[in-house]
Amino acid sequence: MGNGLMRKKKKKKNNKKKKRPKVSRNRDWSKLPPDVLLKIFESLKSPIDSHRAKTVCSNWYSVWKTCTNKPPYPWRIIHQGDSPTVEKLTRKLPLLSKTSYCMASSGNNLLMVDRRLKFYILNLLTGRRINLPSMESLIRGGQVTFKPEREWSDDSGCFFGSYRNDNVSYEFDSVEWKNSVAVLWINETTGDYVVAWTFVQHYLFSYKKGDNSWCNLNHNGKRLVLFDMACENNKLYLYTANHHIRIFDFSGVFPMEKKTENPYWKYPFNVDEEPWEYVWKRKIAIQKSSGQVLIILSLKQVFCEEEKLLFYIFKMNLEGCKWERVYSIGDEMLVFGQGVTIATALKDLGDGIKSDSIYFIDKDVWPDHQDHDHRVSNCGVFDITTSKIVWPKKIYCSINETQWFVRGVSY
Repeated sequence: MGNGLMRKKKKKKNNKKKKRPKVSRNRDWSKLPPDVLLKIFESLKSPIDSHRAKTVCSNWYSVWKTCTNKPPYPWRIIHQGDSPTVEKLTRKLPLLSKTSYCMASSGNNLLMVDRRLKFYILNLLTGRRINLPSMESLIRGGQVTFKPEREWSDDSGCFFGSYRNDNVSYEFDSVEWKNSVAVLWINETTGDYVVAWTFVQHYLFSYKKGDNSWCNLNHNGKRLVLFDMACENNKLYLYTANHHIRIFDFSGVFPMEKKTENPYWKYPFNVDEEPWEYVWKRKIAIQKSSGQVLIILSLKQVFCEEEKLLFYIFKMNLEGCKWERVYSIGDEMLVFGQGVTIATALKDLGDGIKSDSIYFIDKDVWPDHQDHDHRVSNCGVFDITTSKIVWPKKIYCSINETQWFVRGVSY
């Protein structure tokens, strides 16, 4: 019996030795030593994990910037059939079928369309997918319906309208799709979203979270030619071929066009171009800080036999009702064609990402420029203040249409 008591005491004593100290649940992880954080960052192979780690707090972000082998940033999205300049950096993204086509992006989300016009929104960081209603269901606003060519066919479909019928090819590299304009807006806080897209310069469809079906905004079926679209805070902005800005409000049950409340309606964009300036593309964006419309021109300047690629930004002086050129967008950056400026908390985010710049791809500028054969990549950065362009080598994400994807940034 005495020996039994001794064994119990010894056992208790050993248990005390093995007992580990409790780790406080309230520990401040932002105060981890920099050398420990560096080891964590350097062990992360996935760009997504790297992004999530650096967004924990400002201290983690400052240490992340000193990491020598962090994944390149941002991503550039390319067509699956393209051959990227730096093939070893090509990255195929999961959750996407080979038949999907990327029409627009917003923050971490892509607007995708698949055969039979099956639209969905995909979050590249979380993998969450939101399926949108079928285009084969009833379309609000009437005047048009969509049906597949054959019940079980994945080749094509057709829009049937009161004024005309149009074949819809599922070959997304066709001219009809290349000329299509689309926009995606998502409120990262509330989860609200708005989608809009055009087809063959006659159809304009929209969908807002909570709707039962798509809506046809071009009721009269007249020709509708747009340079670009943008969406912000439940408002859709159309930049038409006659240089007018139209605004649709999605805050109600049905999207309504605003004319009396539209400060741009009576004042189309009108700027005299110099004889040595040749405009290639025109885009629209909404400035985050002011909520005002920006018009961005991609052009080529030819002076004394020397060519220069440039981007001009214009904003309306609401007091004088006149469009004026602006030479800075402050602590914001712009991805050409994505419809809204991006607020950057820091002047320089590292890896070539900085404020007061425009991010574009080679198709956004004149194709026959003198420096075309000397570019190190097909994606460029235009510094608004200096008017200089750099072509950084960045990671490629193989989805489809060529475009920038700035991951983890709230648009």
